[in-house]
Amino acid sequence: MLNHSLNMTKINIVLGLAVVVLSFYTIIWHHQNYLLYKQSSAVQQKNQEIMAMRKQLLSEYSEKISGAEIKEKALNILQMKPVNSKKVRTVVL
Repeated sequence: MLNHSLNMTKINIVLGLAVVVLSFYTIIWHHQNYLLYKQSSAVQQKNQEIMAMRKQLLSEYSEKISGAEIKEKALNILQMKPVNSKKVRTVVL
């Protein structure tokens, strides 16, 4: 009987230690996930800022290029005459 209770005590000690070790691993795992989440959020925020700046630069570039490019093609390729500002009329509604 004494031998049986000694074996049960050893098993309980091993199981208790296993629970403690697994608890520490769980805490470490959760902390690593939290750090990874923070890092991922920071990278995602930076990526959104970069994408917003890229879209803004593209729209500014297209606005700048579209008018000048069209005028250049009209004058050079299509042999159109430049606009005379005296002949331009404004329409008021």
